[in-house]
Amino acid sequence: SNAGRYPLRYEDQRVSSQGQQVTGAKALSDGGFWRIKPAADADEFAPFLARRLAGEAIPSEELDRWAVHNLDQVQLEHVTTGTNLRTHDVASPMTATNMEITTLALNDTASAADTVWQIQVDGAKSNTTRLQTSSSFIRIVSDKHGVAVWTHKKALPAWGHAHQEINGIKKPSEKSTLWTVPQIRGREATAEEQAEMRNKVPRLGFFAKFAELQGLMVRHNNALTSVHPFQSSPISWPLMIRGISFWTSSPDRRQIYLMGNPVGWWMADAALLGYATLMVGMALLARRNVHLIDGIVHRHMTRSTGFIAAAWALHYFPFFLMGRSLFLHHYLPAAIFAYMMLAAVFQILTTNDYQRFALRHWDGRARALLPSAAATAAFVAIAAAHIATFVHFAPISYGSRTLSPAEVAQRRWMGSYDLHFQK
Repeated sequence: SNAGRYPLRYEDQRVSSQGQQVTGAKALSDGGFWRIKPAADADEFAPFLARRLAGEAIPSEELDRWAVHNLDQVQLEHVTTGTNLRTHDVASPMTATNMEITTLALNDTASAADTVWQIQVDGAKSNTTRLQTSSSFIRIVSDKHGVAVWTHKKALPAWGHAHQEINGIKKPSEKSTLWTVPQIRGREATAEEQAEMRNKVPRLGFFAKFAELQGLMVRHNNALTSVHPFQSSPISWPLMIRGISFWTSSPDRRQIYLMGNPVGWWMADAALLGYATLMVGMALLARRNVHLIDGIVHRHMTRSTGFIAAAWALHYFPFFLMGRSLFLHHYLPAAIFAYMMLAAVFQILTTNDYQRFALRHWDGRARALLPSAAATAAFVAIAAAHIATFVHFAPISYGSRTLSPAEVAQRRWMGSYDLHFQK
């Protein structure tokens, strides 16, 4: 903090409290030191503090009494200006949904409840866990308002010295509300404390690391709950029901719209559905001891093609468990495997002599496997359909040229495509 004040009006004409600024600076300075005081027992704490500041040796038992623990209710006094940290029901400078963080004079008792904060030590299992310099991550949560001290990287205007905004966020559980105490003025850390400051990284096996990574990704993604106009449901992705509008230019009526190749995606969907149907049908027939497919083909379908199907499912179905805003581009990794499935099913349907395909010549050279005329014609038709569809949608995929309203309408194959300049 510093002696500077918030301006009366911000650029959007919102009014501030004109209170003392509390900002975030990257470099440590005198303005960054705060004294942690108990919210209660102020009369008993005052003489202890005076002795402490005078450099008097204090018994460890007395020091232990005033140590800061998890869930302690405290006040934070700014050392250089002699004011207490405060939050109140005024919008913060840059984030109107969050509460302004300022300070209050020590002798102002009318609003003293605004200066009471709860220290929450991250990962603490009881209220006996101590706050430790550098090694503890803490949340500073308003006892009255329930908001946590929070910052972000966007810089304040010139009146804020280009520092980061500090405000009270209404979601204290956010990871970005964690703080640490890097230094205690007048006291150097002991050798034991310095050892504790070093991160103790546990040795984890591959599966433990894999489980931890997946869990962290799911928790982080579920925390991204803000609504976006172009978000979509995972069930709509394979059918390419809706894309994402990235950019529009009104003067020359151009736009960039993210979408897959509809013909290709629908072919890949058909391949996935066809493969699933074939596998279910083979399983039902096998229970009746009926085997219509050659053993080598069956092995190919259950092993290499089965791996592709499993990879597609692992890259697609976990999105149904996420509570965050989701978009079409989240399907792109799964779309790769969907196209691989299209190739695999094409091979299954068009390759007759799997024995020749599976075996190698005695000298190690692969035997030639020439496609039939029908397979060649089918491949050419599939490739031509992909190329034609790509060329058709390229002007809106790349914003490469201006389209007339009629041309835009021609590319709106589904009513859910959010295409601009149709009129």
